[in-house]
Amino acid sequence: MKKIMIILICWASALAVFAQDTQTVTSSKGTNDIHTLFGNRTGTCKIPMGFYIEMNGGYTMFGSKSVFLPSMSMGMILNHHWTIGITGSFIGDPNGVHQKNIYYDSTASKMRGANLSGGYGGVLLEYILLPNSRIHVAFPLMIGCGSMYYTPSFHHNDSTFTGNFSHKEFHHGYISKDRFFVVEPGVRLEINVVKSLRIGLGISYRYSPDFKLQNTSPDLLNQFTAKLSIRLGKF
Repeated sequence: MKKIMIILICWASALAVFAQDTQTVTSSKGTNDIHTLFGNRTGTCKIPMGFYIEMNGGYTMFGSKSVFLPSMSMGMILNHHWTIGITGSFIGDPNGVHQKNIYYDSTASKMRGANLSGGYGGVLLEYILLPNSRIHVAFPLMIGCGSMYYTPSFHHNDSTFTGNFSHKEFHHGYISKDRFFVVEPGVRLEINVVKSLRIGLGISYRYSPDFKLQNTSPDLLNQFTAKLSIRLGKF
């Protein structure tokens, strides 16, 4: 819990420092200019609420293993600066991430590897600094939960396997499974390409204080993630 509070305090402090210098650029009262790479959109801001759909690819580490984490988010944008939505990420490899020495076979003579699969998601809160500028900064914060599980990594037609998992268990069962709480603050540099498209590059830190899987470090998920995002919507 102490680590969670430290992460949230650091994230909130950085957000407060940047937010103090936030100024909305207006050409006249009630008129906003949104600057993009391919021109500006000028007009009266009649709708203080927008929306977005975002797809991004993440690169992270689970222990010593490189992991691709695709994700998708959607939500509402309030007064250009604040967003609230939902997001979800999952391990991109359909076979999972192979981990060595997870469980013993039925003879208890040799430890075998397993494939880690699963994902996490939750509520996504975000503050956008100077959203009308061509290049601006956003501070996302995800709070949610996830599920990870191990499945046998052997081929189900391997006649030499003498373990304690049947063919049926290989397809429908798992070795170990855990549900966990997760929090992930971050920062993202974003570019207004056109009025309905933004591209971002960011980094976040994922922290799960109660992650528990068989023969697995409890800090396996506590890692930085680099993300490339594409966001479509009405900003």
